[in-house]
Amino acid sequence: MKKSRREFLKKSTIVGSAALFSSITGVNILHAKNKKIELTFSTMFPSSYFWVPVSRRWVKYIEDETNGEVKINFFHSGQLFKAKAELPALERGEIDISIPNANYQSGSIPGSDVGALPFLIKNEEGAWKAIKAGLWNQGLNQKWLQKDIKVLAQAPAGLYQFGNLRHPVKSPEDVKGLIWAVSSKAHAKAVEILGGSPTFMSSSRLYTALQRKTIDGCLRPYLTYEGRKLYEVMKYLSITNAGNYTIVFAMNDKRFKSLPSDVKNLFKKSAWQWAQWAEDEVMRTKKDSLALFEQKGMKIERLDAKVLEQFKSKMSPVYDWWLSKVPNGRKYIDFIEKRQ
Repeated sequence: MKKSRREFLKKSTIVGSAALFSSITGVNILHAKNKKIELTFSTMFPSSYFWVPVSRRWVKYIEDETNGEVKINFFHSGQLFKAKAELPALERGEIDISIPNANYQSGSIPGSDVGALPFLIKNEEGAWKAIKAGLWNQGLNQKWLQKDIKVLAQAPAGLYQFGNLRHPVKSPEDVKGLIWAVSSKAHAKAVEILGGSPTFMSSSRLYTALQRKTIDGCLRPYLTYEGRKLYEVMKYLSITNAGNYTIVFAMNDKRFKSLPSDVKNLFKKSAWQWAQWAEDEVMRTKKDSLALFEQKGMKIERLDAKVLEQFKSKMSPVYDWWLSKVPNGRKYIDFIEKRQ
């Protein structure tokens, strides 16, 4: 027999990762006149990035658990809004749910790019540990809420590595004299300090730019190197862990507040499962991507802790610049450093 709305969410405790939601039977949605709830979920990410299947998995979970009483229309690959337009659309309520890159929002929401600070986060495990410990509860969630955006969870999305056409990056000096495509202001500052020339470029343009040699390399996570097939036009990859990018699971706050309480509780809990699924994909991608790159002929340089410390020792001007933009930013940095 089909469950009624008032029979949902008889079990709502999250008990683990992979088997987590198999134990949840549904949600008790108390909604006026028994109307269905319809939401729009939009993301800039293309289907070649794991963010799309992870988010589809979440959508299916919500629709299954509410027995179809909550319907989520899912759009990817910038079908509705491109990267820069996504957050304003969420703020205006033109979309209900999105998973924006926090680094892209540093101009309007200072401090959102703390994870991108070069050589602050040591590895993928350190990024996830800081987030689970409550990094964003130190004030970042509240800043986003001032923009009418409710952040329900955050996921570390992978660390940035130096990839290029010319020569392997084995020391800070190897960055010098090359043109690097970057996607955050913190990384642009870092490249400048190391003697390189940064240029802002979307991931969709990287392949052609490398093919035409209008850039020498880029600073991107494994996901981009694989998802954009950069291994076809790039020879060297150096594992430097030069910064992280964070994806936030966010809703328009007014839309979130309009939901029945049981639906809000379901979204809060399931958003963190979405984050765990994403973290699982980050770790899988790290392993599988490196194997793929080597198979495709890329030369992989794995830098040791001593060399990475040489990189970090040159980054003081980047941190000083960032802290001048984020007056309360020191507590974010300290919070992360204590969890590496």
